[in-house]
Amino acid sequence: MPSRAVFLDRDGTIARDVHYCRRVEDFEVLPTVPQAIRLLNENGFRVVMITNQSGIARGYFTGETLDQIHQKMKAELAKYNAWVDAIYYCPHHPDDGCDCRKPGTALFLSAAKEFDIDLGRSYVVGDMQMDIDAGAALGCKTVAVTTGPDHGKNIVDPPDYVADSLFTAAERIVGDLSVVTTIIVPAFNEERGLPVVLEKLFSVVDADYEVIVVDDGSTDRTPEVASRFPCRVVRHKRNRGKGEALRTGIALARGKHIIWLDSDDTYPTDRIPDIAKALSDGADLVYASRMTGRERIPAFNRVGNAVFRLLIRGIYDFEPYDPCTGLCGAKRHHLEAMGLRSHKFAIEPEIAMKAGRMKLRMLDMPIEYHPRIGQAKLNGVKVGFEDMLMILRLLFWQPKKGVRYE
Repeated sequence: MPSRAVFLDRDGTIARDVHYCRRVEDFEVLPTVPQAIRLLNENGFRVVMITNQSGIARGYFTGETLDQIHQKMKAELAKYNAWVDAIYYCPHHPDDGCDCRKPGTALFLSAAKEFDIDLGRSYVVGDMQMDIDAGAALGCKTVAVTTGPDHGKNIVDPPDYVADSLFTAAERIVGDLSVVTTIIVPAFNEERGLPVVLEKLFSVVDADYEVIVVDDGSTDRTPEVASRFPCRVVRHKRNRGKGEALRTGIALARGKHIIWLDSDDTYPTDRIPDIAKALSDGADLVYASRMTGRERIPAFNRVGNAVFRLLIRGIYDFEPYDPCTGLCGAKRHHLEAMGLRSHKFAIEPEIAMKAGRMKLRMLDMPIEYHPRIGQAKLNGVKVGFEDMLMILRLLFWQPKKGVRYE
């Protein structure tokens, strides 16, 4: 799926406007800009800076100095876990007649080609009329910020929005997102499996979905891999468990429907649109039951799953076949009403048991379980103990009285 992007001007938008800034020490990122860019990063936008730098042609500074300035900018953003995906600049004099100097659109088009950006779903943000003109020519939405030296007074043709800071602009841009379904992918040290899952995922979903990857304290390149895709990437500083990662995703989700799946390619991503449709058609809960391919589950885990399946279905009136599956969907308000507590792998059984007690409308969707990519990290004995403890802990759990689960 093509990416959304926010194209940012530099001077007066990201940084304080210094007349032909020619020294690294004179470059200063404006307040709240790192937080604004991080907000865009976390919401799946590509962030691309496009800036006119005719000071090179005028002999005020060199390309090497400009690179050092931009390295300083990246370092300042990194302190807040924020980043720009790319920087494009025009080094030419205004009299050179190039097509890359704003309001020309050549640099924007180059970025759109490199990052597969859908310009119609993207934004151009700047403090000058040339930024607004470029955005309008591209078919992007335009946002004027008043943080430049003339506070936006030079902008004559009205943009789509006016904001008093880049952070305010970012909040408005994120607020524009229309999301029906949120897909949560908890990941821990899955640099091999995650890109395969996300590649498949973005081939079957559209703009009505948001994708949140919750990196649960990975020590490999999992966060870097996730950032290459148009998804929100949220990081836990340390490994806290799948349940914690899923709960983080639920808390951040904007969709009224939530689907989650494992990041090791064991579950078929092409069934996600079917799960989303089932939720839209009235199902409260969809569990993708591993009806074929179960021989790919380690024998000990397979026996444990069978035992827990019998207990959960028998005690808690859970209808689907597989309460321990890692591909599920539910209406968000039901998940919120459950008051989920699991820290680790007992999260799916907990949801299944509480759903049974809440008498939700459940749909069982048969799937084939695939071989995982990479080495399994769960311990079958520990997971079994957690599941059994959760079964016992919820024996007397009942949903709140007087609450209608519709």
